Amino acid sequence: MDNIRKYLNAEVEDRIDILWEDKDILWIDWREYDEEIIKYCEKILQTGELDGEGRESENDIGFDVIIKFKDREYTIKYPGEGADRDTTIKNLNKVIAPKYEIRFWMDSIGSDTLGFIPKESKYWNELEMEFGEDKVRKYFSVITEDSRMFDMGMDEIFKLMEELKK
Repeated sequence: MDNIRKYLNAEVEDRIDILWEDKDILWIDWREYDEEIIKYCEKILQTGELDGEGRESENDIGFDVIIKFKDREYTIKYPGEGADRDTTIKNLNKVIAPKYEIRFWMDSIGSDTLGFIPKESKYWNELEMEFGEDKVRKYFSVITEDSRMFDMGMDEIFKLMEELKK
């Protein structure tokens, strides 16, 4: 049985220890270089086709992050001095879909380093069939255009942390 299945089967107080050291967690610090997020994701997925690159924007205002996947390039434009991890993760997730999907590990909230788990989409579908969609998505949140991960307020974080204990 893999660690995520063990996690979903475990009691609340035992869950976090099961996954904390798992090699398939993509740990992202709020100060991470965005192109490195893409490289870390490739280390886990091992597609041989995913890479990231940062470069100065063509108009010299801001910079771009380039996601390279399957002989195509996708550009994320950041008009200011800094990028934001939420935008990079959302775009990366769209680029690698439909074969792969990144989920946000909710037990990692409340830290400046958050956990994400990239897997084949069929894996997430299998878990949802086995454990129920509600349970899987409670702990491994689907990332959508409206998802906020690094950009949550403290009240929202504390509320989510309480919900995870139930």
